[in-house]
Amino acid sequence: MQPNKEILQAKIDVRYHSRELIKFIFMITEHFPKNEPEGIAPALRKKVLGISSFLTHGTVKSDREEQNEDFLLVMAELREVLKLVTISHHLGLCTDKEKVVARVGIAQLIDALDKLVKLLGGFDNG
Repeated sequence: MQPNKEILQAKIDVRYHSRELIKFIFMITEHFPKNEPEGIAPALRKKVLGISSFLTHGTVKSDREEQNEDFLLVMAELREVLKLVTISHHLGLCTDKEKVVARVGIAQLIDALDKLVKLLGGFDNG
């Protein structure tokens, strides 16, 4: 595959996996109690929607420094999503299977983002 096509495909893959993560998180949090005191469901939903937004903006920017900032923010937010999924599992709000589905979705997005960053020259080329 030519480098530009490879980069374009990597951008498409990143956006795809971010949308898949949104679906996973919304499905998992759908049955959380509406009055759940920690507010984990709305926090998770807000974070995955924000991740998708930052990825969309980051993949269309031509300024590498801004792009890197967006991608680094996404990685930080993915850690927060993982933390919230783990907490919700410990609180009994999601099942073992749902936790695994969320973790797989996070891992797939991280892998896709890593591939894109490498194709773009890494974080050192800002």
